[in-house]
Amino acid sequence: MSAIDWFVVAVYAIIVIGIGIAASRRQSNTDEYFRGSRQLPWWAVGFSIIATSFSAASLLGGPGEGYNHGFLYLQLQLGDLIGYGLVILLFVPFFVRLNLTTAYEYLEKRFDGKTRSLGSLCFLLFVIARLGGLLYAASLVVATVTGLPLYMAIFLVGIVSIIYTVAGGITAVVWTDVLQFGMIFIGLAAGIGTVLSGVSGGWGELWQAAGEGGKLAMVNLSWEPTSIRSLPTALLAYGILAFAVAGTNQQSVQRYVCCADVPSARKAILLGWFSGFVGVAATLMLGVLLFGFYSLNAGLPNDIKPDGILSYFIVNEVPPGASGLLVAAIFAAAMSSIDSALHSLATCMTVDFYQRYSPSEPTESQSLKVAQGLIVIWGILGIASAFYVASTGESLLPFLVTYTTMFLGPLLGIFLMGVLVPRVNATGAFYGTVTAVILLLVGSEIGWFNFPGIWRSAITAPVAVLLGLGISLLGQKPGERSLKGLTLWHEVSSD
Repeated sequence: MSAIDWFVVAVYAIIVIGIGIAASRRQSNTDEYFRGSRQLPWWAVGFSIIATSFSAASLLGGPGEGYNHGFLYLQLQLGDLIGYGLVILLFVPFFVRLNLTTAYEYLEKRFDGKTRSLGSLCFLLFVIARLGGLLYAASLVVATVTGLPLYMAIFLVGIVSIIYTVAGGITAVVWTDVLQFGMIFIGLAAGIGTVLSGVSGGWGELWQAAGEGGKLAMVNLSWEPTSIRSLPTALLAYGILAFAVAGTNQQSVQRYVCCADVPSARKAILLGWFSGFVGVAATLMLGVLLFGFYSLNAGLPNDIKPDGILSYFIVNEVPPGASGLLVAAIFAAAMSSIDSALHSLATCMTVDFYQRYSPSEPTESQSLKVAQGLIVIWGILGIASAFYVASTGESLLPFLVTYTTMFLGPLLGIFLMGVLVPRVNATGAFYGTVTAVILLLVGSEIGWFNFPGIWRSAITAPVAVLLGLGISLLGQKPGERSLKGLTLWHEVSSD
């Protein structure tokens, strides 16, 4: 990287930290720190929703996907729309109207304290397992394109994320997410501009080469349960997975409850989906154009993996200045996922465990200090985890795919029991979910369940609901206090 590239990256990092410091001046209570006092504009929340899920892996994997398979991955955005639509219809009214801080507070209102703790624990296990992988994957790419040692890249990305997240709370996270998502598009524009200028025929020549290579198809109607590039799989399996992630994941729910009211939350979600659609389309477009570029010029080396195509292009083709923008975009994609993971971890542990089980009610100052301390602790543990992976070369991917997805289906099942099935009581919700998790973990180990990972949520969520209902039928019906305003059939008001 040239001096101007480093200057671009440094300016970006300074702005991000500056946002955190500016937001910290308003941090006087936990409501501001966790929810921005519900005064954040819906459009900022909308961009933050998609920036949270748009990680460095998304920015790097998108061009690789487009290079190898064209636009077929875009079908998953239809599954996302189904997932977000179900969240808007079923969950958002309860999250916002009940004035919640975490999604799992709903579970205590509807069921009891142990069910709330179980839901929060499922989320924590999901995020904790994911945090080290996010940091390592992002830092590996940063090290590749900047020439920094891997350990230095891990430390740099981790420390910057910790600093502004601790300082500014959710306000800093949301506003830096807006900046980061904008930075991602600027970087993609720089990459596309470089590709277009790399051939004499420009857009037309590249598009023709991509078409001849079969990269322009956008829909695959065939039934292929194991393929994410099949429309039925994208709609059914991925749609339910997206529903689980968007509806039960505190990283997403924390954004909804930052909105002033239900209509604002719904607009934020729809904006998040649309901006995500555009973002994914842009990364795939860059990959398709790169296919045309390398078809017309010297081809890629055989040892370049799909996720490494963009890094190879940056190092070998992108001029000074534009390289800095793309590297800053990778930083942005990395930190927008890491900051959200850190803040949501701290929020759940503070609200669902520290405040919930503290012998005496903590003061605002105590809760705020605990949340900030937890962000630092988990940030350091995430850095240590990434260091470990870097030193051993072991892959976290099999663990992440096998175990973290196990928690999303049962977690979705708990919320569906609460909102849709009034007959389910606290005992059924808790033990039905625990039984579902045990069955899935044990069954996967001994080979009972061989269905593809993307289908796990679509299968395990209804299993948890059926188990919960069956156990509940053996006991008493829930009282009115556990139902009024807490199920779809017992709403106290409507929009």
